[in-house]
Amino acid sequence: MKRIIYLTIAILFGACLVGCTSWERQSFQALSAAQAVLNQAQIDYTAGCPAQVATDPCIPRNQAAFTVITKAKAADVLAVNAMVEYEQVKAAAGSGSALNAAQIAAANALAQLPSDLTAVKALYQTGGK
Repeated sequence: MKRIIYLTIAILFGACLVGCTSWERQSFQALSAAQAVLNQAQIDYTAGCPAQVATDPCIPRNQAAFTVITKAKAADVLAVNAMVEYEQVKAAAGSGSALNAAQIAAANALAQLPSDLTAVKALYQTGGK
């Protein structure tokens, strides 16, 4: 399901590469960066921390880490869906109040991502460094 959403947004952004605004490009870059952080965090969480002190950063497998990662993933999906909706409104209407409302909704969803990603990155500090 998540792959379909990301494929959809990639196609929509790819279709508008020539006509994208700087806000759209920045939003796409933010979503791409968030996805990279979340994918790596999921991998590191699944691997867990070894019993011995590790030289590589890791995320311990506990309820707190699970909750932080799950919350960040939910915020990411919300932002992706808001951007997909924005692109659909843009393709259908082109401009107007509906497009402005969709852009505001997407911007609000994107604004939540940095704090959630910071919380995910903070999990590494509690790992086996």
